[in-house]
Formats: sequence, C-alpha cells, structure tokens
Amino acid sequence: MGSMYDLSPHPQWVDALHRFVQPYRDTLLNGEFAEGVVRSVLTVEELKGWMVQMYPFVHAFPKFLAEALIKVEDDYSRSFLIDNIRVEKAHAEHWIWMGQGFGLSEREMLDFAQGRKPVLRDVQSLTDWMWYINTKGSLAEAVAATSFAVEGATGDLARKALAGFESYGSRPGVDMNARTARWMRAHARFDDEHPKVALEVVKRYATSDRIQARVMQAAKRSLQLMDLAFDTAFRAYSIGDTLRQLVTEQRIGERRWHRVALEFPERRFGDRRGRRLRSVA
Repeated sequence: MGSMYDLSPHPQWVDALHRFVQPYRDTLLNGEFAEGVVRSVLTVEELKGWMVQMYPFVHAFPKFLAEALIKVEDDYSRSFLIDNIRVEKAHAEHWIWMGQGFGLSEREMLDFAQGRKPVLRDVQSLTDWMWYINTKGSLAEAVAATSFAVEGATGDLARKALAGFESYGSRPGVDMNARTARWMRAHARFDDEHPKVALEVVKRYATSDRIQARVMQAAKRSLQLMDLAFDTAFRAYSIGDTLRQLVTEQRIGERRWHRVALEFPERRFGDRRGRRLRSVA
C-alpha cells in the first residue's frame, strides 16, 4: 500500500458492518439536533449549550486516539493515528473559536473541560465510553468506535449542516467569521477521508469473527451515545436557567407526591430448603 489513502477492497464482513451501523448513523443525522441546525430552527442559546457541553469530549478526543496508539503493531496504523492526533488537537482549538463566535469565552468552555463545571450525564457517558473502549478494547474496536464511527458521523453532520450553521451569522450576538466556521468546514473536509483510512486499520486487526462482531458493537455504541449526548446537550439549554430549575423542582415534587409507600410482606422469608414460612404478626 503506497499511500495511506490507497484503500484496499473491502472483505464481505465490512459490508455487513456498514449495514449494521447505518440505522444508528441515520438516527443521528436525521435527529432533532441535526435537523434543527440544517433548518436553522435551534436557538442561539441551544447551540451555545451544545458547544459548552460537548467541548470536554472534543478536548479529550486526541487523548482517546493516543490510548489506541499504544496498541499499534504496524507503521501504517501508527502513521494514521499520529496524524489524526495532530489534526484533532487543532480541531479542539477550532471548537473554541466556534464558541467565541457565538459569544462564549474560552474560560467558560475550559471550565467544563477541566471539571470546574459538570457536564450532563449523557455527555459524560459518551466520554466514559471513549475512554473505556480505547484503553480496554482491542485496537480494532477502538478505531472503529472513534475514527470510523464518531469521525465518520461528524463529517456527515458537518457536510449536511454547514449551510444552516453559517446562516446563524444573521442572529444577534453571533459573529460568523472564518474562525467561527472553521470547525464545521474542517470536519466536512478531513472527516471524509479519516473514517476510510480508519477502516483500513480496522480491517488489519479485526481478523476473526469474534473481533469483527465486537467491532460492529463498538461502532454502534459510539453512534448511540453520540446521538444521546447531542440531543441532551442542546435540550438542556432550550429554556432559561431559572425556568428550567422551576420545572425540575416541580417534577421532583410531583414524583414525591405520587410515590406510593412499599408494603412489607406479611411473612418473613426463612430458609429456602423446604422449611415452612412463619407469619409475622
């Protein structure tokens, strides 16, 4: 293989992989977040919420790849991951620029990445999964979960939503300059090729039916958690902080009001070896 981008023919199981993950990719790309950006119906606050909540994941993404790099046993895969780490480090900076174009400060975003402010549960679940699969999984699973699934879906999303995203430049408080759109534009370009090369790496290391099945599940899990994280991140900022707190408190109160006390059984469980149970007065 002369160049990293000289791709080999796919074995039959890779076609099965594409068919297996396609419904989960479609759910993400046709979901409320993606369509909201495409049609420019999400509010600026919702997009800002997505940006601050997802930044810790973007910030950590090169570290996920670095964990996978430790498992590499060939020069082709090593070169791909090293190059991808370099690109993703730049993309983390581009995300900061995007947030600044929407009125966020770098400090606001770093507060979430550095743990001074908590991220939402579904966002944290995505990050936890990425750490797990890249540290504990095989190289094939790790690359399938990150560079194939996440980067592939991100590239598709960026290409689909770029025009709608840039239309937010007409909204008050948004400065849609070249830096603001850099992350979207970069992913529309780089993430067209990275998933293809990632699949070459996966093919090299997924050499048994068992590993191939685990690769499919890893890619599926990434897409599912990514969809949940995106959806939760923007929805949490759909209403003002004060109103959201009032709604939360109201729901908690309703749950407590309707909670029914659990009744204890009228008899005590004894030994299960045929001994007769005695009633308790």
